[in-house]
Amino acid sequence: MERDICLRCGGEMVHIGQEKLQLGQYGWLTGSWGHLLSGALAVDLYCCSGCKKLEFYAVEPPEEEDGIAQTPCPYCGEPHDMDDAKCPHCGTRLY
Repeated sequence: MERDICLRCGGEMVHIGQEKLQLGQYGWLTGSWGHLLSGALAVDLYCCSGCKKLEFYAVEPPEEEDGIAQTPCPYCGEPHDMDDAKCPHCGTRLY
């Protein structure tokens, strides 16, 4: 990814630091509790020396929500979701 050239005017992009952007929403009933529980995203900030446009780049990729934990089937050994009633690979009913 090219970060040295401004996409708007073609000027030089200068790294101005790293910040954390707060995730979540402000709720009418819950107030700022959503902010406290949702975490923050670390980003690198770049500013164009010509037009002063800001660009944000994630420092680390956001965590992917994998959903339900995986476990191996006791019969065929293939991994499946822990809450599956039947193994999706061999069809055996799971307890």
